[in-house]
Amino acid sequence: MISALITAAGSSVRYGKNKMLEPVKGKPLLIRTLERFLACGEIDEILVTAREMDKQKYANLTEAYRIVKIVRGGKQRIESVLNAINASAGDILITHDGARPLVKPQLIREIISCAKKAGAAMTAVNPTATVKITANHSLMISDSLPRTRTWIAQTPQGYKREIIKQAMEKAVKEKYFVPTDDSEIVSMMTSHRIMIVPGDDSNIKVTHKSDMVIANELFEECP
Repeated sequence: MISALITAAGSSVRYGKNKMLEPVKGKPLLIRTLERFLACGEIDEILVTAREMDKQKYANLTEAYRIVKIVRGGKQRIESVLNAINASAGDILITHDGARPLVKPQLIREIISCAKKAGAAMTAVNPTATVKITANHSLMISDSLPRTRTWIAQTPQGYKREIIKQAMEKAVKEKYFVPTDDSEIVSMMTSHRIMIVPGDDSNIKVTHKSDMVIANELFEECP
């Protein structure tokens, strides 16, 4: 069984209001994201994390989708993911940022396939600019990272249930609430290696209002 865990319990501080309810080509961002997973054809259930104040709004928006369930989010993203894990039934769990409405269904299918084989997989893209490293919090460059060996993490990410559950439980217990992605938590808390599935530069995360403008422009080009 495949479960998709969609994180949508953030406070959208940088956006200024709940971006999940903002329109992307006429529909709320959250619905556009869910449509991508519904179109994948391999998802058995979708769990959406929500702040208490947003649970009923999300429930109303998604009532037409039989496989969608709203789950209480936590104060930290890791807590929200763990809540969704505990409420899910899948043996393969796909985590995804609710604010990434342009993910392609084919990419979701590839993540599912790789998660089944490797136990842990994530989508990522190479940077378009050279990444520099500075030493000891200074502004003096100490090294450069080659673009072909450097990756920018995205979602979706996929894991066998026992792997991500163990990682998130340990992170919550140790109160490791550093803002990061699920793959880093899994690597740190379980030492399990993560397979990369090359992603798509159009799979942007809406963080600022300028990102919403871009998402609306790209939507027609992302079948």
